[in-house]
Amino acid sequence: MRRFMTSLSAALVFVALALALFQPYPARTARAADINEKCLDCSIRNQRQFDHCLEVHGIDHIPCYDQFNDGVVQCFRNFCEQ
Repeated sequence: MRRFMTSLSAALVFVALALALFQPYPARTARAADINEKCLDCSIRNQRQFDHCLEVHGIDHIPCYDQFNDGVVQCFRNFCEQ
């Protein structure tokens, strides 16, 4: 009986220590303001690249429009739809 009580006490101490020392790190949630800022920054950067492309190559340069469309998709995929 004494051996059983010692084993039980040791197990309870072990469980108590495990519960006391176990501290899961909190889930880091992104704030809506951070997401909106990143989305807006990406959209502004994409617009600047598009404007620069049009200035350099002219308004009839199709790859500028393709690059702009790809930029919009990337911004929304990476920043705006989260």
